[in-house]
Amino acid sequence: MSAFYLVGSIALDAFDPRFSDIDFVAVASRKPAPGDLERLKKLHRALARRYPRWKMEGCYLQPGDLGCFEGDVEPFPALHDGRLGLSNRFELNGVTWWVLKQRGLALFGPPPQSLPIQVDWERLIARMRENLNTYWAGWTRWTRQPRRMVLLLSDWGIQWTVLGVLRQFYTFRENDITSKTAAGEYALACLPARWQPLVREAINLRQGDPARSYRSRLGRAIDARRFLKYIIRECKNL
Repeated sequence: MSAFYLVGSIALDAFDPRFSDIDFVAVASRKPAPGDLERLKKLHRALARRYPRWKMEGCYLQPGDLGCFEGDVEPFPALHDGRLGLSNRFELNGVTWWVLKQRGLALFGPPPQSLPIQVDWERLIARMRENLNTYWAGWTRWTRQPRRMVLLLSDWGIQWTVLGVLRQFYTFRENDITSKTAAGEYALACLPARWQPLVREAINLRQGDPARSYRSRLGRAIDARRFLKYIIRECKNL
């Protein structure tokens, strides 16, 4: 291994032990040899047993893969949801590279600011708009994806969707990238008062604050769906 970087919420100074993963980008010193994948699986199983509280997510790339996008590289070892396997898509996007280049933390290896990564901001925004109109829009289509309606009845679903889509709202407005909680605080200062109880509830849920704005989970879920539609419309207009 020639370098190991922390990205994601840790790099953005927004790590939350209840919701955040330990996101990493590792740079290998050579291409994977037979048996390397199994050795990495054993390593991560051992880490999970020793530190069960923490969840790692990340990838092991070749130096030439840095700055590339999904599908543009050969399959590489990637850890997702506790499973390590080969992928050529995992987290290869403009946001990952922007965070690595601008805010990444090097456990070892050259400083991330010195890496030969050029972030194409227009491409990053285009991919983010595509994600807005597919993944996030999917949360509003309950007849097609009833599982997401069930998730919006949960505390996890509220903080994930409300703050997640607000991260994109922040990026479209400010040409910058921030954490979920910071995006929520930003929204409280600029969105109509109609949405403040929902945004505040999402922030409270993420921070472990017991204060609640809603008595009914169903009413909150319906409001969250309306909110998602509203933010998607606002983002399209930016």
